[in-house]
Amino acid sequence: MKGYSTVKQLYMRAFPKYERETWPWMMLKSHFREADFMAFYDRQRFVGFAYVIHSHGFHYILFLAVNDQLRSQGYGSRIIAELRKLYRKDSLILDVEQPNPQAQNNHQRLRRIAFYRRNGFYLTSKRIEENQMTYQVLATKKRINQQGIDRIFQWFAWPLGWFIQ
Repeated sequence: MKGYSTVKQLYMRAFPKYERETWPWMMLKSHFREADFMAFYDRQRFVGFAYVIHSHGFHYILFLAVNDQLRSQGYGSRIIAELRKLYRKDSLILDVEQPNPQAQNNHQRLRRIAFYRRNGFYLTSKRIEENQMTYQVLATKKRINQQGIDRIFQWFAWPLGWFIQ
């Protein structure tokens, strides 16, 4: 991947440790046809990345980050537009921390949901509980295959997923 170390550094800065997967595992899984790890550039300037897993007619954006020096310049929306073009026929799905008025970062959680809604995502009824955190699932189509989402996480965890179930 072009800019390997730059992408890795942004990944480490953009996501708290409890949300990150191990870097070697992500790199290994990105070699399968079920996953894409993409870096995005504006001319020669690195603007962000997306890690997408494919399954059952949808594309789960597991990680999406914009270069922290370039945020609020429209790059997140441009990356989502590119992903929507790339996976035009199917739904894009992602998750965000569920809003919680008691959470210190609730304002950030609400802003994140508003951002994705402006970019064509709908709130779904699907929730994911992980590491004592609840995540709200959003999708670009109003109906989603909730069991398909569970299977995608099993694939990502495989072979470990067989023991986690």
